[in-house]
Amino acid sequence: DLDAVKRVAKARGATVNDVMMAALAGALRRYILARGEVPRDVVTMIPVNLRAIDEPLPLHLGNKFALVAIELPLSEPTPMARLSEAKARMDVIKYGPEALLTFGLSHAIGVMGSVTETLSRRMTEFFSNKAIGVTTNVPGPTEVRYFAGQEMVGILGWVPGASHQTLGACIFSYNGMIRVGFKTDANVIPDVSNLVAAFNDEMADLFADADQG
Repeated sequence: DLDAVKRVAKARGATVNDVMMAALAGALRRYILARGEVPRDVVTMIPVNLRAIDEPLPLHLGNKFALVAIELPLSEPTPMARLSEAKARMDVIKYGPEALLTFGLSHAIGVMGSVTETLSRRMTEFFSNKAIGVTTNVPGPTEVRYFAGQEMVGILGWVPGASHQTLGACIFSYNGMIRVGFKTDANVIPDVSNLVAAFNDEMADLFADADQG
């Protein structure tokens, strides 16, 4: 429930995105612990919009964003600690130069691709393999939408991936609800239902902590 997530965010001076990033970190921590392994912080790539909200869309559309790296705080022991750390790391990205730098780099790789496809592909793979995957958070329609006369009860998305990335997460809100779509490498995460269950458990604990607070 989006309102419930907003309550958690407000109680901790955070954003909805901070809460969802913390929840993803907590889900991965629970999943890894259940496999008898040691949780360590992992890097995911997040898209950062670089087009001003009031800037009109170009004639031929097209996105204007950069992919920046953020470490998910799996090593933090509690949901609230993970939320605090996720917020701190997101704040660094918001106010730092990394988004503009990576946008320039991705543009350069794109230009290079028109000259030498092999080098462009190798550079893409080099940077892609620095992260476990891509995590997106997209606010969708706030009211019910219809398709061919039928009400859309929910929207579930999956993010694109590149090279040897393991896990992509698409966080999408629609009509007061948030749904998260996981896309995994089945050789690394064959039991994705366990990851989904871990995510639900993490969200439940975040809600409980916020209610107690």
